[in-house]
Amino acid sequence: MKWYLPCVRAMAPPTSSSLQRSLLKTLRALDIDCHASADKAAVELLNGLRLEPILMASESIARGRFRSSTVIEIRHAQRFENVLFEYQHSTGKTSQSSITAGFRSWAQMDLLTLLDACQDELEYCSALEMSYPARDNGVEFKRQVLLGPMAHYQEHPAATLEEHEFCPCCLFTKSMNAFSELLTCRGFFGIRLYASRDGTGHCEADCRVNGNDFQAALPLLRAYAASWPDAGMEYRKQYVVIRNLYKSSTR
Repeated sequence: MKWYLPCVRAMAPPTSSSLQRSLLKTLRALDIDCHASADKAAVELLNGLRLEPILMASESIARGRFRSSTVIEIRHAQRFENVLFEYQHSTGKTSQSSITAGFRSWAQMDLLTLLDACQDELEYCSALEMSYPARDNGVEFKRQVLLGPMAHYQEHPAATLEEHEFCPCCLFTKSMNAFSELLTCRGFFGIRLYASRDGTGHCEADCRVNGNDFQAALPLLRAYAASWPDAGMEYRKQYVVIRNLYKSSTR
């Protein structure tokens, strides 16, 4: 099941074709080879990914300051059966610049992970590999977790060193127990991981699987955030993919 936020607009909303043009321009500026879909509603990549942007909200929050929320629906005819989606929340001096900033941030994290998820050799991600006992066909079952680029913000440097410095595997391994069922099945899962801690020590977390809320990981992510040394407001964010371990041209 998927759900989207109600749309709030302070001006005439961008059309689907203008959103598509914004996404196309953003990706090309990042040297990602892509083209407009025939229906002018989506952007298509050479590797088969189809990205369709949808406006959820756009509003003025102050003079010369706008806030936007969009969703990008992600499809691939061969690599995953279900439609994936992810939110982009951003701000900017204009509605258009806010939308573009959201697309850019998504492309620099989520899309790079998805690009690797659609090919055999990894270019942008590190990975964890896991093997499971043979099933009915007598073949050992292997899974791979692609660890995408990380976003990390600290209000100020921590006064003490962290026992284990933040690295690409931390957000996933600290919450991995919540994903045991996803690891042991054959599905393709795009996972958003987010944890934060404010200056008072209050911790928040967010996790979505293929765009849908995934509550099981939240206590583990909050516990991880609680272990960080005080750095004022701090957040850590990442997009990871769980897939079957591909070798050569197999899926």
